[in-house]
Amino acid sequence: MKKITLLTLLFIAFTGFTLIAQTTVYVSATGAGSSDGTSVENAFGNFGTALGQITSAGDKLIIIGAITPDGANLTSKNFAFTIEGLDASSTLAEYSGTGRLFTINGASSADVTFKNLTFLNNTSALGGGGGVFFNNNAGATASFENCTFTGNSVSSNAGGGVILASNGNLNITDCVFENNTSSDKGGAIVAGNSVNVTISGSLFKGNSATKGGAIAVTGNGVDFVLNTSTFVNNSVSSNGGGAMYFGGTSANSSITNTTVFNNTVNFTSLNQSTGGGIRIEGARPFTISNSLIYGNYVSFGNETNFSDIGGSPAVELTLNHSITKNIEPSLVAVGDGGNDVFSTSITDANLTSSNLTFNPTTGKVEYDSVSYTEDSPIDFGSDGNDVGAWDSGLTLSLDKEDFLATKLSVYYNGSSKNLEVLHSIAEPISLEVYTILGAKVLSLNNVNAKQLINANHLNTGIYILVGKTSEKFFSKKFLIN
Repeated sequence: MKKITLLTLLFIAFTGFTLIAQTTVYVSATGAGSSDGTSVENAFGNFGTALGQITSAGDKLIIIGAITPDGANLTSKNFAFTIEGLDASSTLAEYSGTGRLFTINGASSADVTFKNLTFLNNTSALGGGGGVFFNNNAGATASFENCTFTGNSVSSNAGGGVILASNGNLNITDCVFENNTSSDKGGAIVAGNSVNVTISGSLFKGNSATKGGAIAVTGNGVDFVLNTSTFVNNSVSSNGGGAMYFGGTSANSSITNTTVFNNTVNFTSLNQSTGGGIRIEGARPFTISNSLIYGNYVSFGNETNFSDIGGSPAVELTLNHSITKNIEPSLVAVGDGGNDVFSTSITDANLTSSNLTFNPTTGKVEYDSVSYTEDSPIDFGSDGNDVGAWDSGLTLSLDKEDFLATKLSVYYNGSSKNLEVLHSIAEPISLEVYTILGAKVLSLNNVNAKQLINANHLNTGIYILVGKTSEKFFSKKFLIN
């Protein structure tokens, strides 16, 4: 009994020590109460003093209201910690010193997470770039979660109106980058050498630079993974990549479920290869899946030209279930002597009827439902969902009454390679099967209440089954996988 009691006491003592070691520190612009940082009511009044209390893994620095900190070097903090906003008013604003807000530079295993914060109108002229944050260490990780970056800028040649990261890890989740600027490249972000970049669920709007209006990947050995994000109204004043520019060499670059719309390159000619949406350079593989890259432009004077994706002929582009209008130079399939794979995508789309529009409330590019015979993002993704960052929940219309669709079911039997159609419609019906691009691949008259249809000749993908009675049309979508 004594042995068990002793072990229990040791466990309690150990866990108690762990809890004590994980400190939460509060800071506001003017401080409060006793100003010892122990609570909201007793917040420190100086950011540097509060940051000095963050000394071990798990510590949190809580920002109350709007403050303007001096530039902080986080290099010495060789552990995981968090700088977090208390509520929606938590803002780091108006820094304009000779450095930048936050720096990690040198040997470090720092792992800092910025969470629930607004970074507003911070500026930097410091060489090395990064108007708000600079990371140049292979062991360091920086994560930004639910943060908003507005009106930040950098005037150094290294670029990165908000962030410049090299030789480390950069993770961005559910953030907004709006109206940030760089006098060089990367209005919001520059990725230098040997950095792992992961971005998801984020909005990049109205950012500007000379190259890569929102993001510029300039270094070698960069792993860049982007998904479920929206790029709209970003621009560059020269060079390429109205929304994103990809240079350097990398074997792992991918964009998934992302929308790139109404971004612009303002160039000295109407050269479509500059990439009003995306510019990709080098001899490297690049994969874009389930994405909508449309309505981007190159402009010169009062003239504009479509320019969604531009790049080098040496780029090995795989375009899976994606929609775009202009790619320059044109893609050449592997079987035709080229490097590209794009058979499941639309590369010359006309989405005029879809009426693409950015909704500032949702932060998404939204669109209308159209007829199934027209190009549309609706249900075009490889998973049956819409392409791009917005899943509308809309369905393609036949411009006819389709309530009869509720009386019919269609299943694909992978073992027998048959379509199994079941219906309870009293009238005689006929069926037609179309690809998602509108090509008819099968037709059948006088369909039985339970009908098996040989689908062995149909490839993997999304199809539309159209049913017809003497007076009405209806439709169903189904997937063959």
